[in-house]
Amino acid sequence: MNTIKAGMVLRLEQQMSMQRFGPGGRFELQPLERRLMVDGQPASLGARAFDLLLALAERPGALLTKHALIDTVWPGVVVEEGNLTTQISSLRKVLGADSIATIPGRGYRFTMQVASPASPGRVAEAAAPTDPTPRPTLRTNLPAELPPLIGRERDLAALSELVAQQRLVSIVGAGGMGKTRLAQALLHRRRNDFAHGVCWVDLSPVTDPAALANTVATALGFSIGQGDPLAGLCSQAAPLTMLIALDNAEHLLDGTAAVVQALLDAAPGLRLLVTSQAPLKLARECVYRVDALRVPDGPLPAADALAFGAVALFVARARQADARFAFTDANAPAVITLCRELDGLALAIEMAAARAPMLGVQQLAASMHDRLRLLTDGRNRAAPARQRTLRATLEWSHGFLDEPERAVFRRLAVFAGSASLTLVRQVVADETLDEWAVLDALALLVDRSLVVAVLPNTAADLGPDLTPDLTPDLTPDLTPDAAPNATLNDTTEPRYRLLDTPRLFALEGLRREAGEEAALRQRHALAFAERFDADWDGAWSGATSANAWVEAMLADVDNGWQAYEWACAADDRLSALRCAVTLLPVLRRSDPRGLLALCERCEPWLQAHADVDLRARLARGMSMVIDGVSVPRAEDMVRTALHGLPAAHHTPRQRWLRYALLTKHCHLLARLVRHDDARLALRDAAECESADWPAQRRFLRPEAAALLAAYAGDMPEAIRQVQQARRLLQATGAPTLTIASNLLQFQLAAGDAAAAVETGQALMRTLSGGRDPFARCNVYGAVGAAWLMLGDTTQARAVLRDVWPLARMFSVNLGEYFALLAALESRPRAAARLAGFADKVATDLGEAREANEAEAIRRATQLATAVLGEREFARLHAEGAALLEADIGTIAFATDDAA
Repeated sequence: MNTIKAGMVLRLEQQMSMQRFGPGGRFELQPLERRLMVDGQPASLGARAFDLLLALAERPGALLTKHALIDTVWPGVVVEEGNLTTQISSLRKVLGADSIATIPGRGYRFTMQVASPASPGRVAEAAAPTDPTPRPTLRTNLPAELPPLIGRERDLAALSELVAQQRLVSIVGAGGMGKTRLAQALLHRRRNDFAHGVCWVDLSPVTDPAALANTVATALGFSIGQGDPLAGLCSQAAPLTMLIALDNAEHLLDGTAAVVQALLDAAPGLRLLVTSQAPLKLARECVYRVDALRVPDGPLPAADALAFGAVALFVARARQADARFAFTDANAPAVITLCRELDGLALAIEMAAARAPMLGVQQLAASMHDRLRLLTDGRNRAAPARQRTLRATLEWSHGFLDEPERAVFRRLAVFAGSASLTLVRQVVADETLDEWAVLDALALLVDRSLVVAVLPNTAADLGPDLTPDLTPDLTPDLTPDAAPNATLNDTTEPRYRLLDTPRLFALEGLRREAGEEAALRQRHALAFAERFDADWDGAWSGATSANAWVEAMLADVDNGWQAYEWACAADDRLSALRCAVTLLPVLRRSDPRGLLALCERCEPWLQAHADVDLRARLARGMSMVIDGVSVPRAEDMVRTALHGLPAAHHTPRQRWLRYALLTKHCHLLARLVRHDDARLALRDAAECESADWPAQRRFLRPEAAALLAAYAGDMPEAIRQVQQARRLLQATGAPTLTIASNLLQFQLAAGDAAAAVETGQALMRTLSGGRDPFARCNVYGAVGAAWLMLGDTTQARAVLRDVWPLARMFSVNLGEYFALLAALESRPRAAARLAGFADKVATDLGEAREANEAEAIRRATQLATAVLGEREFARLHAEGAALLEADIGTIAFATDDAA
C-alpha cells in the first residue's frame, strides 16, 4: 500500500491489482494484464512507462540511479537519458507530481509508502493521512566517482554494521590514516538504505564554531533564514531519515559536539557519522578507532605481500604515478620495509608511492630518515593544504595542542618503541611538568590519536575497537609514591608509543628546545639501567618461566639498547653494564646480532668494576655469547668472576650467583676435555645448592651433569641426568624446550636416530611459529643430523636448509652435517671443502667436538676420501678452510659437485 496524499492509496499485487483512491479519481494496475485502471477505466500508459512504474514500486523510498532504471526498462538497448525523463513525466501526470522525487545528478526515488495487500484479490483500506508538506530534494555531496578503497574491507564491513546499530559513530584515528576515504566509501555503500539518502559535510574549511550549523544546513540544501541557525537546522532536519557524515571535526570538537547532540535530540531518524582525530565525548557516541594498514612482519614474495593493505596501496599508487611500475619479488622486501617505516599510514604511503618512479623503491626506502622533507603530494592539486606534505599533516595535528601536551609529545620521542606508564612518568616529568600533568597530557594525546596506547594482554593486530571509546584510564593507583615499586615486566600496565613518523617530527621539536634533550636522554638511560638491573632476577625467581620472562622483557629491549648506547657514549660504564646484564639473556634467545660487539666493549670494564654481584651476573651472560667464538676465553671469564665471589660468608644472593657460575664453568670445562676439573666444579655447585630454591635454579646442576656425561661419552648417564632436569621444570609447569633439545642430542649421540627423530619432530611442532629462534636452531640442526644418520638425505636437506639462516645468526656450526650431507649425496668434492671449513671452525673455537659432530665429520671424511683419494681430499680440504661463511650454504645445498 502506497500513500502519496491524504486519502490516496496505491497497492501493487502480483497477479492482483494496484489501486489508488483520491480526488484525482481511482486507478488500478494489473501487472499480468499490463494495464493501468483509473476509476475502473483503462488509462493511457505506454509499455515503457508501465515497466518503469514496476521498477520504482519494487523499491519504494530507495534511490534508483538513472543507469539502473535504463538497464531495467530498456535491457540491452542504448538510449538517451531524455527517454527516461519522458517516461517519468508520463507517470507523474497519472500518479501526481510528487509521487517520484528527482535526486539531482543521481536518479529518482519512489516516494509512496508500500504495504502488503490485506488479502489476495482484495483492495486494502486507505492508509492514514500523512504530512502533506513536500520533502526537500537533498544533496549527497559525494564525489561522482570514488577511488578504490584498498586495505579497508574489514573496516568498511564493520562500520556498515555499526551505523545500522548506533545513531552516532565517530571514526577516530591519526591524521593521514584514511578516515575520510573510509567514511566516503561507507556513505556510498549505504546511500540507498535511508529514505532521504546520505549527505557528506566537510568541516575542514570552517574556522568559527558558530558557523557549523549553517555549514551543515548548506550541505543539506536547506535555507534556514534568520534567527538561531542551530534551531533552524534542527527544525528542517527533524523529519529526515538519513545518514549524515561530518568530516574533519578535530579542530572544532566542542562546537561539533553541540551540533551533533542537537540533531540527535531533534531528529530521531538521523544517523550521524563523524571523522576526527579525537572523540566528541558524547554519551551516545560509539568510537571506531582506525588502525594503520596491515604490513607484513618480514619479507614475503610479491604475490603474498599484496594481501596486506599497506603494500597493496603502495603498489596501486605507484602504478597510478607510472603505469610501468612493476612489483616483483626483487623489490618486494624494500616496499615492505618502506611501508613498515611509514607505520602503515595511508597518506604517507601514497606520497611515498608517488616518488617511487623518480627515486626507485630501494633508494626511496633508504631515504625514509628524511621523510618529512621528501614526502609531498604535488600530483594532487585538489588536496587540502594540510594533506599536501607529510609535515603539514603533522603540523595540523600538533597545532591543536597546548604547551603541556606539546612538551609531553616531544619528550616521548626519547623512547624507542613503547614504554610502560611508570617509565613514561619517570622520564618525561621534571620540575616544570609534574607527573600528574604528564598523565593529563598523555590522556589527551591518546584521545587525539597522536600517541598509541598498547593495552596489556592484547595482540597488536586484533583490529579496531568496535565498542564505545576504550581509551585507558590513566589515573587509578598511579600516585607518585607507587612508581618505585613498579617493574618493567608488569603485564597489567598499559604502554604508550609514538609511531615512527610522528616521532621524527617530535624529535625535531625536542632538539629545538635548548638543553631539554640532553637532560631527557640522561633520565631515560638511568631509568632503564635501573630497571634492567633490577629485573635480571626475574628470570630465576620462580614467579615465571625463563621464556615468559624473556617475552615480557622484549617489550623494552629497544629502549634498553638505546640506554646502553647513550651510557657508552657518555662513558657512564656503570649504567652501560646495568643495561647489558639483562640485554644479554634476552637477546641471546631472540636476536643475538650485536651481542658479540657488546661483550667485547664491556669485557675490559668488567674486571675493573667493584660490584662483584654485577660482575658475576655479567660474566655468566657474556660467557654464553663468547663460548660461540672461543671456549677458552669464555672459561677464563667465568673462572675470574668465580674468584671474585667469596667462597664462604657470602650473602644468599652471592651463594646463588656462585652456583650459577659453577654450573656454567662445569659445562665449559667439559667442552675443553678437562673432565676432572668439570667434576670438581659440579661438586662445588652441589654444595651451594639449596632445596628452597625454585626449579628454575635447581635444574642447572643436573643439566650441567648431563652435558659433562655427554662430553665424557657416557650417554646413558647423560640421558638420565637430562631427564631429571626435565622433571624439575615440568613440576613447575615451565617450558622444557632447552632440556628436551639436549635429550634429542643425547639420543642421537647414543645411536638411537629413530628416537631422536621422534623427539625432534615433537619439538619442531612446538617451536613452529614461536619466538625462540635459538631453540629452533639447535633442534632443527639435531633433527637434520638424525635424518643423516638414518640415511634419508631428502629429509635432512630440507631441515638443514630451513635452519641455515638461523644458524648463521646464532653462530651455530653445522659444517660437519653439511659435509656428511654432501658425501651421502655423492658430492665428494663439496664434502671435502665443507669438512675443511668445519675443521677450521672447530680449531678456532678451541674445543673438542660433541660426539654427534665428531661422528658426522668422520663419516664425511671417510666417504669423500674413498672417492677422491687422500691427496685430492687434502687439497680440497685446504680450500675449504679458506672459505667464508657466506659461501657455505651455496656449496652445501648445491645439486651437483661441480668445481
